[in-house]
Amino acid sequence: MAAVDTPGIDFPYPGYTNNIVRQLILRFGQSSARLTAEVRFVIRRDGSVDPESIKRVTSSGDYSFDQRALAAVEAAANANAFGPLPPGFREDILPVTFRFSPSLIR
Repeated sequence: MAAVDTPGIDFPYPGYTNNIVRQLILRFGQSSARLTAEVRFVIRRDGSVDPESIKRVTSSGDYSFDQRALAAVEAAANANAFGPLPPGFREDILPVTFRFSPSLIR
């Protein structure tokens, strides 16, 4: 079960998506809660994240968990942790939906 989805876009760069997962898990940390939240955001060509694009798509039902998920994306964005989009990728932006789920974060 993948934690990263690029809706409507063919993105054959597993190294880049693995880095997205790594960076977000690093900033989210551990959780024993059996919750899931989804956050959507847009990575620009230079690797920066449009701060206005960071939105909760699916709530876990737990405010604290949801806030940690949003904060993890914001922290990675502020650190420019994702890096520039791959040179072979032709689009100027990459919309990403990330599923924060402790079953994936181990």
